[in-house]
Amino acid sequence: MSSVEALAQVISNGVKDIQAQCTARGFSYPTPDVVCSPETDAIQNEFSSQAAPIIAAAYQLIATLSHPQPYLLGMGLWGYFPASLAYIDATFVPDILREAGDKGLHVNDIAAATKVHPGRLGRILRLLATRHVFEEVAPDVFRNTRLSSGMCLGKSVKEILENPLGRWDGSSGVAAIVSLNGHENMKTAASLTETLLDPVTGFSEEPTEAAFQRGHRTRLPCYEWLEEPENIITLSKFPNAMRGTTHYNSDKVVNEGFEWAKLPEGSLVVDVAGGIGNLTMVLASTHKHLRYVVQDRPAVIKAAHEHWAQKMPGYVEKGIVRLEPHDMFDPQYIRDASIFLLRYTTHNWSNKYATKFLTRLREAAQPETKLIIIDGISDYLCRDTSSIDNIPGAAKAAAPEPLLAYPDSTIGWGYLMDMNMLGMMNCQERTVGEFMTLLKASGWKIERICRFEAPLPQQIICTLL
Repeated sequence: MSSVEALAQVISNGVKDIQAQCTARGFSYPTPDVVCSPETDAIQNEFSSQAAPIIAAAYQLIATLSHPQPYLLGMGLWGYFPASLAYIDATFVPDILREAGDKGLHVNDIAAATKVHPGRLGRILRLLATRHVFEEVAPDVFRNTRLSSGMCLGKSVKEILENPLGRWDGSSGVAAIVSLNGHENMKTAASLTETLLDPVTGFSEEPTEAAFQRGHRTRLPCYEWLEEPENIITLSKFPNAMRGTTHYNSDKVVNEGFEWAKLPEGSLVVDVAGGIGNLTMVLASTHKHLRYVVQDRPAVIKAAHEHWAQKMPGYVEKGIVRLEPHDMFDPQYIRDASIFLLRYTTHNWSNKYATKFLTRLREAAQPETKLIIIDGISDYLCRDTSSIDNIPGAAKAAAPEPLLAYPDSTIGWGYLMDMNMLGMMNCQERTVGEFMTLLKASGWKIERICRFEAPLPQQIICTLL
């Protein structure tokens, strides 16, 4: 069987299997004309693992059948897709069309709400419609598809127009992350080649010498840049955008995997750089026999006190949870921790800086202390796992050829996020091998990895070296 036939068979058999399961249970898999809803989202979430090899095969079939010249020329212009999506968010199109209903709306009427050029808006909508984000139902008349409805803010157009800066608040966050990627992050991406070819910045591990600084013409690290008065729109967008990257089942990665219930009564869990303590909230509500400390910068901890008083009153007051200001690069003052916990922290720092705060934790650890890193892992795209086979959970089952080894990774945004982290702060997503090197340099070793289905992050369980 040729690779083309094999890929087509993966698609055909996979689709038949999903359809058969849906039919047996009395529902249909959502099609592009079915807008997002909790019910239809739940169906897609349930079948995400089964859909992954089908989607990966479709991507690979397109690459196989395409002539290199038009394929690469098109790829070189893909940047206009995120830019177009950012414009769509800025002109509130998904919510305008949500109110218009199934018949859709003429571009003149869509453009009238925000007083933009209707012809140019129509061209952008038509581009996105080629990828099934919007549908042109009549000349210059567009309506939402399932994909475009994912950007809806859940507010009336009147509400959005009255408070455009707060339009992302209370939403899923998808529109905010789409806007961030299509606007601020595009400036960073456009400066990546120049930054990497520079003999100084191309090798720098400093968060102030990344493509972000060149693209935004600043010397400030991105988080400080966010707090400048002229960047209030981005600052409003950013926390909502982070919510947009949160998986619907993200609590699973906190509660499952590591055997929290087996920790002795009163064991201390330290959530390092834990923000306002959302991770600890999940743990504390389930594992009440443990004690917890959330550490972060003073301003964040101040906000955390208000957050806990509102969401989980009594936990702080009774001493079950302590909220304490601490710079993770300073010596760690807690010396009796059973668990040091880091979620989405290592990918924010280059090896130079990650080694520093991991070493601080190693210095404060007791012989039985464990370090749990909850973060993404970049899969190698080859099938050779010999370098990591000795670590339980490190190697994943590979998909059959001709598919790339790990379809769930190839169709996700992990590798794109790695490029984004490089551009933003000279930091990175890491492979298992890169985690091994980083941890060894700071006195830790990987004991095992608790795996979760993509796009969930993974649990890396570490012990003292």
